[in-house]
Amino acid sequence: MTVTSLRFKDDQYKQVKNLAKFYGISVTEFMRQTVLEKVNDENDYQDAMKNLKESHGETVNRTEILKRLNLK
Repeated sequence: MTVTSLRFKDDQYKQVKNLAKFYGISVTEFMRQTVLEKVNDENDYQDAMKNLKESHGETVNRTEILKRLNLK
């Protein structure tokens, strides 16, 4: 496991600490979850852009997707 450190201004750390407390988790766990969520969001974005490029800009609306999945 890798360990890293971050430097925050006091007021920034206080904001992070307050959010962690709000969610009932440690500051370390809050930062870990937040960073990993950002990584996942970026991966999702990259996948979406790749798919859009491969589709040559063709999109399908929600109604068509539901129809294709036999959900409507």
